[in-house]
Amino acid sequence: MIFLLSVLTFLTSGALATPVTVHFSDLVQLPEYATKAFTLSSSPIVELNLSDDEIAALARKLHTSRNRCGGFVAGESYAPVVQKSLNDHIPLKLTRQPEVLALLPEAQEANLKEFILWFSSFKTRNFSTDSGVKAMHDLADRWRALVKNVPHAEVTLYQHTDWRQPSVILKFKGESAEEIILGGHGDSINTDSSDPEALSPGADDNAAGIGVITEVIRILANKNYRPKSTLTFMAYAAEEVGLRGSMDISADYAAKGIPVKGVLQFDGTNYKGSQDLGLVLIDDLVDPRLNTFLEKLITTYLKLPFAYDTCGYACSDHYSWTYRGFSAAFPFESRIKDENPHIHSARDLLSVSQDNAYHAVPFVRLGLSYMLEMDQ
Repeated sequence: MIFLLSVLTFLTSGALATPVTVHFSDLVQLPEYATKAFTLSSSPIVELNLSDDEIAALARKLHTSRNRCGGFVAGESYAPVVQKSLNDHIPLKLTRQPEVLALLPEAQEANLKEFILWFSSFKTRNFSTDSGVKAMHDLADRWRALVKNVPHAEVTLYQHTDWRQPSVILKFKGESAEEIILGGHGDSINTDSSDPEALSPGADDNAAGIGVITEVIRILANKNYRPKSTLTFMAYAAEEVGLRGSMDISADYAAKGIPVKGVLQFDGTNYKGSQDLGLVLIDDLVDPRLNTFLEKLITTYLKLPFAYDTCGYACSDHYSWTYRGFSAAFPFESRIKDENPHIHSARDLLSVSQDNAYHAVPFVRLGLSYMLEMDQ
């Protein structure tokens, strides 16, 4: 999970440099960057020209100074968010209650726990490391094993141009080319260190989110679910260094005109920071109509207390889809002020969540109900 920066690559003094945009309210905490900054139009967005090392340092400083996720979006010149093509495919009513209710009990905490322990056992899933590359290849193999008996399912690696770590995409091909997307990032980072090889287990951020997605895949595969729309599951590369994976993929979807009914982001699902809530719906830089739809799912199927909260200037991969004009939403594990204080460190372990994955189970049920009710 990260805060937003937006990037366009160019050369300065023979070295590769990148314009990075950051919200002014964050930058005021970092006066050392003032000489590098200039304001874009009359917006609260400030642009910096930074090297790769400076970008990594900025991510660490934002995380420390703001006591929350800090980062950047790479590969794009800043432009105001305009939801250009909000679709009319979000259902107004829930019509598949028998099918959904039959699947909800299939969500198993033991499977989530096992997955989180496995995916967080890599020393790091940092996008620039051999370990980070291997983690995504191994995830692809795991997803392939889950759908080996599903003829209409396919797993592919999305190879990015500017780094080695791939994104992983699984599709249950439907009768329609319209896609319903469930995603989360697979990489991890340790912002306490400048060494990309530093220990970063990323149990909550975001092995838990990918575990939820994996459990949804397992349940649908075991039922040999045949969708009307294409159900797409994504584990994005390189989120922690600028939403890079999801920005690449969403740009590809926009360029090809691929129709998307909705995108749901799971990034942080297993730390119960807000004891009075089951989950939180992020209310900024999302499609409010999709949030209204999620409200119906929560009250009908999860029956858990929830609240709305504001993340700020884009805090996860849902922003990449919103930026392109797609309908996206981001249900989160707690209020932002209560989020896991151990993310982006060597301490992001399952033990922080009492060595269990019970808080993540409702996210599996939300993912299942979202997929089936959108697939009308």
